Amino acid sequence: MLAAKQLGKKYKASWALEPLTIELAGGMYGLLGPNGAGKSTFMKLLGGLLAPTTGEALLGGVPVRDLKRARSRIGYVPQSFRMYPQLTAREWLLHAARLRNFGTRVEQELQVRSLLASLNLERYADLPARTYSSGMVKRLGIAQSLVGDPAAIIVDEPTAGLDPEERLNLRNTLAELAMTRVVLFSTHVLSDIEASCREVIVLQQGKLRYNGQLSGLARFAQDRLWQWEASEREWRSLAQEALVFARKTADGVVCRMINSRQPTPYAELVTPTMEEGYLALIGNEEDGMAG
Repeated sequence: MLAAKQLGKKYKASWALEPLTIELAGGMYGLLGPNGAGKSTFMKLLGGLLAPTTGEALLGGVPVRDLKRARSRIGYVPQSFRMYPQLTAREWLLHAARLRNFGTRVEQELQVRSLLASLNLERYADLPARTYSSGMVKRLGIAQSLVGDPAAIIVDEPTAGLDPEERLNLRNTLAELAMTRVVLFSTHVLSDIEASCREVIVLQQGKLRYNGQLSGLARFAQDRLWQWEASEREWRSLAQEALVFARKTADGVVCRMINSRQPTPYAELVTPTMEEGYLALIGNEEDGMAG
C-alpha cells in the first residue's frame, strides 16, 4: 500500500499541496487537475523525491524517504523523460539496473531482456535513442521505472503528445502493470482515466477536491446540467458562458450547460457524464469533497 498521511508541501507562505491523507491499495489510480493543481508536487512527495513540509508518504508502512527499504521500491516516470541520445534502450536499462544495485550482472541482463519484450522495445533495443519516436521514449521511461520490480509506479502525463494508437498501447501497458502493483498516473485527458481506472483523485489549487470511484464524479453535475437547442444567434450570445458542449444541427445548436439555475425557459435537466461532473467540480470549489 502506498499512502499519504497529512502529506503537504509549502513554499514560503503558499501551499503547493495542502495536507492530505490518501491510501492507494493496489491497482490503477488516475490523478486529475488543472495546471498548477499540485499534481507534480504530490507525485514527487509520494515518490520520495521531495521532502514534505508536513506529514509523510509511506510504502507498506515505511517512509518513502527511506532509500533502501521504500524509495528503491518505487518507480517514477517524469513527464519529460530524457536519456543520452547515443545510448540504446538496452544500454540505458542496464545502466539503470547498476545504479539501483539490482542483482548480479546475469540477473540484470535477464530483467532487461524481459522489460524490452514486455514494453515492445525488442526490435529497437540496440538502436540509439535519438532514432526513437515519442511513444517509444515513453515506453522506455516506464521500462526503466520497472527495473528492480518496484511495488509502486508513479507516471506523470504518460500519454501527452502521443498518437491514438500509442496512447492505447501505453494505457494497456499500465493496466497490465496495475494487476500486480500500485500504479498512479496523472493526465489532463479524462478519457485516459475512464478507459483504465476505477479510482480517481482530483486536485485543484493544491487542495484535495475528490478521492473515490470514477463513477462518482458525475454526481457533481447532477441536477445542474441543462440541455436545449438554441438559435445560432443565441448560442453566440452564450459563448462566453460555461457551455460544456455545443453541437450544430440543421435547425440550430444543441447546448449543454452546467448551471444551478435553468438558463432558458426551454432548457431541460439531463444526465451528466463523468467529464461533465469533473468540470462542475473544478468549476465550483464549494462543492468539492475528499471522499
